[in-house]
Amino acid sequence: MQESNPHSYTDTESVAPGSEINQININSLFPPELLVNVFDVLHKDIMECLPFPLPYDEGLQIFKDQPLSISMLVCRGWCDLIKTTPAYWTFVDIGALHHSTVGEQAYTVRALGSEGVENIKGRLKKAGSLPLYVTVAPEYILDFGTVLEILKEYAHRLETINIVKIPHLRDATLRQTSSEQLLQLFELPLPSLQRLHIDKFHLTPPPPEPWIGSRVEMDAPRLYYLSSHLHILLPQNPSHLTSLFISGVDTGTLQSTLTHGQVQLPNLLNLRIRDSEPGLILSALSTPLLQVLVYQSENPSTHLPEDLPEYSHLRDLQWSDVGPDSTFDLVFRRCRRLVRYANYVVDKAVELRISLLVDPPTILARPGGIDSIKWPNLQEVLFDCATYASLKALVDLVPTIKRIRTLRDPIASPMRQGGDVERERSYLYELREKVDVVVWLDPWTET
Repeated sequence: MQESNPHSYTDTESVAPGSEINQININSLFPPELLVNVFDVLHKDIMECLPFPLPYDEGLQIFKDQPLSISMLVCRGWCDLIKTTPAYWTFVDIGALHHSTVGEQAYTVRALGSEGVENIKGRLKKAGSLPLYVTVAPEYILDFGTVLEILKEYAHRLETINIVKIPHLRDATLRQTSSEQLLQLFELPLPSLQRLHIDKFHLTPPPPEPWIGSRVEMDAPRLYYLSSHLHILLPQNPSHLTSLFISGVDTGTLQSTLTHGQVQLPNLLNLRIRDSEPGLILSALSTPLLQVLVYQSENPSTHLPEDLPEYSHLRDLQWSDVGPDSTFDLVFRRCRRLVRYANYVVDKAVELRISLLVDPPTILARPGGIDSIKWPNLQEVLFDCATYASLKALVDLVPTIKRIRTLRDPIASPMRQGGDVERERSYLYELREKVDVVVWLDPWTET
């Protein structure tokens, strides 16, 4: 939270003598004990509404109107009370939100300098001995190495680390960060760390080429959420890890750092893979309780695992449909209790260029027909584009389906020129007699 200038309309020196407002002491109406309770509620509300990972733009929007920042403007008493309460200073932004403004000169790379270093240390100290939520934007900071040295001093108190990318920085101004330098932080003991997110920002790999990424086993026994780009980061003791996001790890790194059956993740519930070879990752991880599996890529997988275990607890499978994919076929056969299947990543639907989609879902266009693969008892299916005729055939084959979503409406926007719209309309009518059918991001008509 940024400090505010404690100028106030209730300060006595700024009010004319004898005026009515000068005769009212606002702090006599609200004693410090009551104010702390009110401020506690405000602070709790704002922190609980923060998403994680915290996107840069969303964080800026939330914290530029921080309720406690506004409260600091009321009077010096309120300002001093907030300043001296450690619990209100556990969120620390470095480069990401601090001193940021929305305008022509925003998002420029800056050096911290000695004043900036002291400012960061001062904000970290204000939280006393409480756990810290730190958001950092490395591309925004010219001397990022100095920031890392500061964070190392507070490594034992870091509870949440959110390393973000600023989307508005021009490529010419981007400050590249050494990957070796960044990893030094995670080689330290992190006894309080519960959540870690490393965004897809510019990292400078060390020589020589070709470069192979690293695997770092973190001393973070309380870690339950882990999202990392480029490197393989895993806790030494993964018993608390429930969510794992692996992004942008090249095949060479995966082959050199993971071996089959090596990584036991006994309590992992959510696994997300982006732009990394899923076959190598899935065959290297033991995830007996996995419930949600998401794979996002613009290319099909190329390394088919020899075998995969049964995912007996998997309920939600989201897999980018970019054509025939042998790894997907194997995964789908191992998910006998699947409840929801989507051929796209659900929370990325708005990024899809629906008007350019003309091919039917690969799983519905198999050479042997849709009944050439064994379907689980699905309840919900989501496709980027599909004809109502093919969806009607699927419902006839899998009668447990209750809800269907297609992002592209084959009636309003036929997938092929000259498509039989009236025929599609009749199939939609038949479908809606059996299941709930919605288009694009419309809400379900039945809950």
